[in-house]
Amino acid sequence: MRLLMLSTDRALFETDSPVRARLIEQSQLVEHIDVIVLTPYGSMFTMQEVTPSLTLHPTLSGSKFAYLPDAYALGKSILARRHASDTWLITAQDPFLIGALGYLLAKKFVLPLQLQLHTDPWSIAWRAERLRNKIEFFIATFLLSRADGIRVVSERAKRNILSLGVTPEKIIVIPIFVDVEHFMKSKPSFDLHKSYPLYPRIILSLGRLVPEKNYSKLIRAFREVHKANADAMLLIIGSGPLREQLLSLARSLDLEGIVVLLPWARDVVSYYKSADLYVQPSLYEGWGMAVVEAMASGLPVIMTDVGLAGEVLHDGKSGVIVPSTDEQTLASAILRLLSDNELRANLGQQAQGEAAKLATKVETLALYKQSWEDAAHVEHVALASTMEEVKQPKKISKPKHGTDSTRAKSRKK
Repeated sequence: MRLLMLSTDRALFETDSPVRARLIEQSQLVEHIDVIVLTPYGSMFTMQEVTPSLTLHPTLSGSKFAYLPDAYALGKSILARRHASDTWLITAQDPFLIGALGYLLAKKFVLPLQLQLHTDPWSIAWRAERLRNKIEFFIATFLLSRADGIRVVSERAKRNILSLGVTPEKIIVIPIFVDVEHFMKSKPSFDLHKSYPLYPRIILSLGRLVPEKNYSKLIRAFREVHKANADAMLLIIGSGPLREQLLSLARSLDLEGIVVLLPWARDVVSYYKSADLYVQPSLYEGWGMAVVEAMASGLPVIMTDVGLAGEVLHDGKSGVIVPSTDEQTLASAILRLLSDNELRANLGQQAQGEAAKLATKVETLALYKQSWEDAAHVEHVALASTMEEVKQPKKISKPKHGTDSTRAKSRKK
């Protein structure tokens, strides 16, 4: 099988980025993957034969308005050279404009189409965020009902798509892979309590500093927490356009130095392992990778009812789930856990147990292959055979191009 993958993720051109490493592993499961990436014109973006089974094709567009036409032209060029005996599948990273591009190529060349969904367009907050999201929601409902296969990251997303009348057989749930064992077994290299000795109660959150992560709500809720617990601090790890706005909010609430924002760090294990509580206040999530990392580290978690809430993290059993717009409920939940060491320890232990049940890397790769075979309507290769394929991968040649990456560019929501 050969795949034509449509993407906007420019981190694929960075030699040490996690997203590139994941795609190299996926390419070992098929004959070849051609990836068209929407990029501006620039020397860092060049066509790359990353491995014998993976080629990256940048659009090198002169403007953002040329991205889709250029990608369509590239797709036509690649597919025009296909052999009649080859089995092809087009897979698009979203059911929005990239999905529309895949749909047009699939119609022109009479090929099966797989759509991926990594966010939650059914969320009221997602649709209210900007006019473009409202338009893209209607594009998604049109495309999802016409795709040959759909890959989602959560059961929540699957339920929403089923409401469109899509048959369950077309949808496969593959959560974002997290190396749970790494977070369970790794030892911290530093202790937050030694870094911040005045604050024996440290609340942690990791994420991009963007509106959907809802950090303004968390900071306002923390004001109520700090009134009752003067020895508590809030530590947010992440980067993004709202950094100065969030710092200004903290100052206006007399929380300067008590609410601390730090940039992305590679050693996130040490943060998880030495904090007292993890909070994810998002307005919407496709999944919630940081929540899984925190759970795997044994850290008790409070999260809003988004993404994996109710699927991996269960309210009152392996964590606490609160409404996404209720600051007082969030503050009360934080206060309850900070005041009960036994409850925090029990929730952390149960959370770690739930995280341990998630699919391994080999199992996740086998599911990727199954999703492609389902969408392309080809016969399945047995799971055991696929797992053996991953354990004994094809020889990978050294990448020809690339630049350094950062964790901030590689993380997904």
